[in-house]
Amino acid sequence: MFLKNIYDDMKKDSMFDYITWDACDASTFNMRFLFWRDHLFERMIRLFVWNCEPIKQKEIEQRLILQGYCGIAPFKGEELTAFYGTLSGVTKYIDERKNYIAHCPIWTKTFTIGEDLALIDNNQLRNRSFDLIFSYAVMLAHADVSLIMSMINHRTDSGIPVAKTEKHKQSIRNLQKKVFNGEYASLTDIGDLGLEFVKVFAGNSEDLVKLYETRRNLIKDFYADIGVRSAFEKNNNTVNAEITSDQAFLLLNVMDMLNSRQDGCKEVNRIFGTSWSVDLAPEVKMIMEKG
Repeated sequence: MFLKNIYDDMKKDSMFDYITWDACDASTFNMRFLFWRDHLFERMIRLFVWNCEPIKQKEIEQRLILQGYCGIAPFKGEELTAFYGTLSGVTKYIDERKNYIAHCPIWTKTFTIGEDLALIDNNQLRNRSFDLIFSYAVMLAHADVSLIMSMINHRTDSGIPVAKTEKHKQSIRNLQKKVFNGEYASLTDIGDLGLEFVKVFAGNSEDLVKLYETRRNLIKDFYADIGVRSAFEKNNNTVNAEITSDQAFLLLNVMDMLNSRQDGCKEVNRIFGTSWSVDLAPEVKMIMEKG
């Protein structure tokens, strides 16, 4: 977008050194994508509550979300550890393996699944959740950029100035920097050569409320795809049959993930004599119970 060049200029121009790199880049797609990718990842990690001493909950959830499964085994025969790894070995089923090549930054070992390693799945198909996070991070980043650009474009409706000379270009850049930073400014026609303004559709008439609702609905849909009903206001026109069907779909998703984790805990307890358990986070339970 045309504001990308303005951001780059602001970062280079000593006149605007009070505008930090973060402030200049905060409205770009790349920065908004990174924000939503990390934010949605953090939200998903908090869906479940684990009793899994001595391993921290985040170590297990990170591997389940990023890889689709997590291996639990003793590190060098001592403390239980959550491992990234690769499934290996041949069985009668193409998607089932008997070995797990566990690895961490300082150690690797091949374990036998069900004997000296417990395998925890993210869901029945061992699909990772990160693809869902990535998809919604892209959409939310686009929604954020559109909303921010529309708000900035609302500050002026005079069109886009066309530079005929290098001096014109500098004058236009200074004006656009002021507009972006929310300051009063005027455009100086250096040399009295006659600046021109081209009227183009820049999203000034875009409904900001609709853009914000789009952003909010994307967050709601992210939770729905996970399997958690959001706390957003429901449509009064929704019939009871649709609500019942929607609730069944939500429960199917989240319960699949919960059941896979609970089965994994049972396997850890069977092999290593622990008393692990996992359940939905209390706030998630509260939202689902209220429906």
